[in-house]
Amino acid sequence: MTYVVSGRPAEVRREPAFDELDRVQLLADALGEDAVVPKGSTGTVVAVWGRGLAFEVEFTEPLETLATIEPDLLRLVRRAGS
Repeated sequence: MTYVVSGRPAEVRREPAFDELDRVQLLADALGEDAVVPKGSTGTVVAVWGRGLAFEVEFTEPLETLATIEPDLLRLVRRAGS
């Protein structure tokens, strides 16, 4: 939802779906820096881009790579610190 005030659209603020160091699972194959990361791989969020529009995720198995992933392609496995 966007509100218009004085002819300018107001910024819609939302909390990111995931935080840094959360463990997440990939819901579809994704292109990593070095290779395709297969669906079902788990990784750790290492950066949050654009207030949660995308997440940098570090994967270690079945391969080691970084990938920038949109939130609808990720499922939370475990919150950081829990």
